[in-house]
Amino acid sequence: MNLLDRHIVVRYLSNFMLLFGLLFVFAISIDVVVQFDSFSDAAKARAEATSTAYPLVLAHAILDFHAPRIFQFYAFMTGLVGIGAAGFTLVQMHRTRELVAIMAAGVPLQRVAAAILAAQLGIVLLQLADQELVLPRLAARLVREHESILQPGIETLEAPLMRDGNGDLLYARTVDPRTGDAASVLVLERDEDGDSVARITADRAEWDEAASGWRLENGMRMGTDSAEGRTADRSPIDFWETDLSPRMLMTRRSLNFAQMLSLAQLRELRDAGSTTDARLERTIFGRFSGALVNLLVPIIAIPFFLVRNPGVAMLSRSLQAAVVTIPLLIGALAAMTVAIPGLPAGVGAFLPVALLLPVAIARMAYLET
Repeated sequence: MNLLDRHIVVRYLSNFMLLFGLLFVFAISIDVVVQFDSFSDAAKARAEATSTAYPLVLAHAILDFHAPRIFQFYAFMTGLVGIGAAGFTLVQMHRTRELVAIMAAGVPLQRVAAAILAAQLGIVLLQLADQELVLPRLAARLVREHESILQPGIETLEAPLMRDGNGDLLYARTVDPRTGDAASVLVLERDEDGDSVARITADRAEWDEAASGWRLENGMRMGTDSAEGRTADRSPIDFWETDLSPRMLMTRRSLNFAQMLSLAQLRELRDAGSTTDARLERTIFGRFSGALVNLLVPIIAIPFFLVRNPGVAMLSRSLQAAVVTIPLLIGALAAMTVAIPGLPAGVGAFLPVALLLPVAIARMAYLET
């Protein structure tokens, strides 16, 4: 990498960090203003309990709730911020006539685009590392609601009649995903036709990872006479084998939680075969297709700004880029999460990539330089 490449990469990364920081501060500022009562109530309760100054606790509450979200924000905003950073970098170079000097030195403008795309590639690889290594460790904190401010993570959730791989239904009044404990458990065992054949109740259950099931406390299984719908027999039961682990219950409750799991965790849930929908499959393939989209859309955007004529009005070019690329990026990323009838989940996730790839190649091939 020579001096020119380093200059372009450093300027691009500086614009990326500046734009990313401004957007993140703007986003959390809106949330703090809208949810200020929640932050204030949590801070007052903690200040009274610990005899700490209220302003310090309030600042700690805001940082504790939003600081981990910078990694989530980075994973979601890489493509959009990359387009903005590329635009700012090229507009600055156009305004200072650096592009004219580069062409006068016999260097094609594709060299400028290559330096920016190399930096964007590094940012996308860092995004994948963030999704694989950082977000899974913070997932429980990132899915917190404002009612859980200053708490280490999700304490309990309700499991409302979720179906496992055998077709049975599980209900639990509360499930603690951190400890694997559940309270007021109800299981409806069903046959192939979906009719209930037995009912299992328990005051409490504890998840056993090794045995892949729930250890029941005061468990009772009551068979059902399918013809009359009456209870046929009662027998104690202390274990119920299923693939509905606390992690799977969290995934079913929130697709956002599934998106923050690592690929190994997502494959583990998928291989358990506990769900008939293709959400996990789309999430796995969408992680790679999303990274490719975050590379292809900036390629489509760069020719709007990388022009050889110093008299071109960059404001109109910027508006054209925004009108074309922002809906393109958002639409492509949204399309990866939608099930397309007749297409496997993996094919549907990569469909936006297949559509954007020839457009990106054409944009760079016809770049005037």
